[in-house]
Amino acid sequence: MLSEDIRFSVVIPAFNAGHTIEQTIDSVLRQTHAAYEIIVVNDASSDKTGKLIESFGERVKHIELLQNCGGSIARNKGLEVATGSHVAFLDADDLWHERKLEITASILSAKTDISFLYHSYTLQDINTIDIPDGVILYQTPFVKFLIRNPVATPCAIVRNDSAFRFEPSMRYTEDYDLWLRIAYKHKAYFIDIPLTQISRPVLSEGGLSGNKWKMRKGELRAYSRLVKLNPVFLPLLPFLYSYSLGKHFYKKISGN
Repeated sequence: MLSEDIRFSVVIPAFNAGHTIEQTIDSVLRQTHAAYEIIVVNDASSDKTGKLIESFGERVKHIELLQNCGGSIARNKGLEVATGSHVAFLDADDLWHERKLEITASILSAKTDISFLYHSYTLQDINTIDIPDGVILYQTPFVKFLIRNPVATPCAIVRNDSAFRFEPSMRYTEDYDLWLRIAYKHKAYFIDIPLTQISRPVLSEGGLSGNKWKMRKGELRAYSRLVKLNPVFLPLLPFLYSYSLGKHFYKKISGN
């Protein structure tokens, strides 16, 4: 039985997403466990995105930014007005399986101390995904977050906590920076069920993640910010930097 205390605020940043935003919002409205609220932050789009968001009426809270600020600030604007117990992130060109909120709400109801939950994603049609009868919950050790970013933003759910905010000065890997900070202080949990359909492979051309060098520099900055969490990370930085740069140049040489 689902707890009535589990209320999802869905935060969707949108920039010139006129070709996809309707399908994205529809995938939230079709959830078998209804979202408590849907917040779409229009990041100063110059296309029809704003009109399409408005077409959903009171079902969607529409926040309009006067100038383009990037994902960090846009998501933070949504977080500032979110009133649910948990926040589920979604990007304006991605889709959810209709049972995503039902499945995750069931987990959060059974294990009320979870502050950070995520799941896998797929590139195939989300409607073709078979959901298993049983859901296995895994805990992800913090060290795995140091090796790589295991969380796609539209697969993440966090407790609605004012401490969980994206770094506004970061335009690249701001999500990884936040996941590192949360996972260091709270246990991170994972279910290996693809409940989100992303529109393109991570780090593929198109979108912010397509600029691989800027993404890498963002990763380096995320590592450097770990020192604010605990000075013990300071002597680890040379190893983390070397590992990150090694990955970058290996992929560049290998053409990946």
